[in-house]
Amino acid sequence: MDSTIRFYSENADEFSRQYDSLSFAQVHGDWLHLLDEIPSGTQVLDIGAGSGRDARALAERGLQVTAVEPAAALRALAQEKSAGINWVDDTLPDLESLDSRYGLVLVSAVWMHLNLFGQIESLKRITELVEQNGYLILTLRHGTFADEREGHVLSEKHILESAEGLGLHLAFSTDNSDLLERKDVRWQTLVFQNRA
Repeated sequence: MDSTIRFYSENADEFSRQYDSLSFAQVHGDWLHLLDEIPSGTQVLDIGAGSGRDARALAERGLQVTAVEPAAALRALAQEKSAGINWVDDTLPDLESLDSRYGLVLVSAVWMHLNLFGQIESLKRITELVEQNGYLILTLRHGTFADEREGHVLSEKHILESAEGLGLHLAFSTDNSDLLERKDVRWQTLVFQNRA
């Protein structure tokens, strides 16, 4: 994981431009209706916040956003254009610097960098951070990498079984093609509600 974080930091300008080339609504349109249920001022958490695109969009909706990004150079670029957002340097699965509870936790395009043990431990830790009846949104990237980033095959069955054991109820899921038109990449979104 450390080498992957370093790769994001070393290529921060390129990744920041790539992420910001798509809008929050384009990427997350499948679950945007959930924001109507979340009162203004609710604390939300964006894990692996990258360029800050999603964190900014959530803040513009009146939510109190904490954005976690371990790649220092990417985080620095995002902070420059993300006023009013609490930026944190931390990593899954520990997230040691966080002790609040959040009405919504977004983990977008991160899960594929975690091995199976990391996925299990991360899901446990994230569940501790989601308020009762709050939402966890996992946006999963399926496909390989043609660069130095570490990637793992993701099992929907394993994620769903692990989530159910933690009291996370699958509200709905969606599948989408890649908006950047990479033929070997597809996306899946799993939306959970914490019923524990």
